[in-house]
Amino acid sequence: MRKLLRKLEYNHSLSEEEYEQVMDYIDWLRQNTPESYLLFCQQYGGILYQQYSTYLPPYPAGMDQLIEYLVRNSWAYKEIAALPATLSSFPRALHPYLLYMLHHDPRSLQSINIPDVAAADDTCSLPEPRKQPAVLKFEAANSNKEPGLKAHFERLSRFTFISRLQSYRYLTKHKAAQDRIEVVDGQCLAGIFTNKEKSIYYYIFLTEDNLAKAQLACQTLNTALYGSRKRS
Repeated sequence: MRKLLRKLEYNHSLSEEEYEQVMDYIDWLRQNTPESYLLFCQQYGGILYQQYSTYLPPYPAGMDQLIEYLVRNSWAYKEIAALPATLSSFPRALHPYLLYMLHHDPRSLQSINIPDVAAADDTCSLPEPRKQPAVLKFEAANSNKEPGLKAHFERLSRFTFISRLQSYRYLTKHKAAQDRIEVVDGQCLAGIFTNKEKSIYYYIFLTEDNLAKAQLACQTLNTALYGSRKRS
């Protein structure tokens, strides 16, 4: 593994087999040694994202989960200004991330953009949290066929209103100008993921069939992943 990590450090390309070995090693660190996984993210996370579009979440819950929590609980947005005194107002899983951000980059917490629709409005809320783990489906049942796609799906699966993710075709001729997520119908969104080689279309299936909730889910995902407020 040291040889492969040195290749990452020097920005040397990994073969498909080497990339899969690194992904397996990351999964092992995540499951067995959280402290080592965090150090790995700090040292190699930026390289993997830049070179292979592979996102590694350093904490069990991070900015994505914070944004979803704020959309579901609009009152909590005011609590951010009073951190760390109001830390108990947030789920325990978010505490390590919030404490880290307070120490390293508190301004980013003060400038979070969340969808305009307040979660307190019962007519427009996020789909209900799923009761089972999200199902991830990849072309040819090969999760590492396209570098970065598995990590992207795993990132999306941390949003509790997603029940299933499925890649379904490639964008022909040219890569997409930018990745995005759009509404298909009340229970389904469509996304585009791009790595160094190509753009891939995929479906996001939601836990409820409700167009207004699907629009807010779309807006929440675009805000978290791309800083966009698109709703459809």
